[in-house]
Amino acid sequence: MIKPAQIQWSDGAPVSTQFNDVYFSKASGINETRYVFLQHNQLIERWAQSEKTVFTIAETGFGTGLNLLCTWQQWLENSRPDQTLHFVSLEKFPLNKDSLAIALKQWPELKIFSDALVEHYPELVAGWHRISLPRISQQAGHVVLHLFLGDVEDWLNEMSAPVDAWFLDGFAPSKNPDMWSGHLFHTMAALSRPNTTFATFTAASQVRRGLQAAGFKTLKAKGFGKKREMLYGEFYAAQGPIKPQWLNTSPWFTPPSPCVKSKQAIVIGAGIAGCSSAYALAKRGWQVTLIDKHQQLAAGASGNAQGVLYAKLASDMNMQSEFYLSGYLYSLALLNQMMPDKQNWDDCGVLQLAFNEKEVKRQQQFCQRFNLEDVLIPVNAEQASEIAGTLLSNGGLYFKKGAWVNPKSWCEALTNHPNIQFVSGHEVTDIQQLANQSWQVDVKAHGQASQTSTQSFTGEVAVICNAFEATQFPALSFLPTSPIAGQVSSLNGNSVALNTVLCGDSYVTPSHEGQLNFGATYRLKSSDCEIKAQDHAFNLEKLADNFHSVAEQVTPKEQLNGRVSVRCSTSDYVPIAGAVCDAQAFKQQFANLKKSKHWRFYEAAPFLKGLYLNLGHGSRGLSSAPLCGELIAAQVNNEPWPILKRHSNMLSPNRFLVSQTIKGI
Repeated sequence: MIKPAQIQWSDGAPVSTQFNDVYFSKASGINETRYVFLQHNQLIERWAQSEKTVFTIAETGFGTGLNLLCTWQQWLENSRPDQTLHFVSLEKFPLNKDSLAIALKQWPELKIFSDALVEHYPELVAGWHRISLPRISQQAGHVVLHLFLGDVEDWLNEMSAPVDAWFLDGFAPSKNPDMWSGHLFHTMAALSRPNTTFATFTAASQVRRGLQAAGFKTLKAKGFGKKREMLYGEFYAAQGPIKPQWLNTSPWFTPPSPCVKSKQAIVIGAGIAGCSSAYALAKRGWQVTLIDKHQQLAAGASGNAQGVLYAKLASDMNMQSEFYLSGYLYSLALLNQMMPDKQNWDDCGVLQLAFNEKEVKRQQQFCQRFNLEDVLIPVNAEQASEIAGTLLSNGGLYFKKGAWVNPKSWCEALTNHPNIQFVSGHEVTDIQQLANQSWQVDVKAHGQASQTSTQSFTGEVAVICNAFEATQFPALSFLPTSPIAGQVSSLNGNSVALNTVLCGDSYVTPSHEGQLNFGATYRLKSSDCEIKAQDHAFNLEKLADNFHSVAEQVTPKEQLNGRVSVRCSTSDYVPIAGAVCDAQAFKQQFANLKKSKHWRFYEAAPFLKGLYLNLGHGSRGLSSAPLCGELIAAQVNNEPWPILKRHSNMLSPNRFLVSQTIKGI
């Protein structure tokens, strides 16, 4: 659980009462940042000479974000439009949005940057927050903030990409000794490469010795203002008696660094998973061919009129809950960015109602253990009724920004990009890796028996997003996925008073385009898309049982309509996202897993280089698929990942190869 910073104000500047230290120099915070971090990391000179499209800075101690804003200002003046700055920062005790806005008023020359930061500042929820900051100039590069809210030890374990420059900031070693640890310095070394630089305001001997032991050359310079000295330097080699480490206890979770040349990608499947993956690659400059057997976007499970966006959280906040909460917040931010007019979605809120004692107890336990008041609050039946605009018999959890979304409209917004070509009405017949390690995808016009109209597309990267149909490809036959057909019912809803989405063991959404949509059924291991009368009856029964006041406002007769789509589920009910290994080679190479699942391996895993998956999202794809698309694009581009490492491991398709190898399957 994240605790906001405890501060007091001194001459307009925040002072931490937890650490009894100032957030920035009262003499000149801007000049200190420019001198210590920008000048001594030689950023302006390095950017001017760099041909790379990605530059990553990691910072210990986000504070007011002043370092980010000063860096952003210089990046605006010294970068190309095709470049992206990834600014990775940690904060254990974040300022709330109001305090942040007050603190940044100290620097009127940074107003355009501080206003943008305050506008996009995230809810105070633990974990990674990937924030795509707005482009202030089309002539300069993009800036992405990766803000980790949590403890430094957790942050270090979840870092996932090479770093070009380190800002060792935060409160002084004497005030906050836990941060300045050997774990920090050795993680810095693991994520650094030759010529990675660092700078810090302190010259404390423990910091200097720790950096040197980890392989950094350290130099002293005159400190800023009244500080006598500061440290800066660069990484060159590990020093001292450091024993070689095995490659990784789980090398199958560490995809190889890509060697990008043409930036051509193929995405198979044009639902929310495929469109999100295509968009994530396209905005990074990739030319994407998006292929689907249907004639239009979102014709499968993503084709319902209204999908619900919220996160069902376990009472103990397990890894799945952490991931879905991150995905929910990311999807909301992306929707606000891409569809600001809200014509085809509405963050009207979602009420997750407690219909039995077990659910009441679960929700109470959750609220006692976790404070997520920025995201959700507990409400009683009276409060829930007032929020919903209709009489409800139960209270529950209210997701303040929960939403309904028309998925097809979202897919259209995602693919409305000059770098995306949509090839509709074509079915994939084969996918194979060529000698040069690029991927060839063969397609034919959907429904044609003849192979004479076969076309082929090639790309360095292929992303498979066609749900349960992915196992038709031999390389992916090991995936334990299954289809689950489900039917949604709809009625004339023009006269229904409902202000927010209602969820329980079924759901109903506020009316959209004159229709009230509710449901849905689950037909396990079925891909049958026939509309069935018994499923309508089931949905009507659930509507009456769960949302009686809503059911009373409709008259189901001839107006009853429905739609059936097929979700894709996995054996562990967790989505599949990321790079995939060669199944046969994996089981041979890692056969010792049968002896011990903790066996240490020294060799890299046999990845099918350039092949990625984004599927298995079940009925929660709106909250998971877009973030998974972002994860894949980050892996492809060797960027900081947008989620915790343990979450990416949980999502990895190779988890099934591990369990199958252990069991000898």
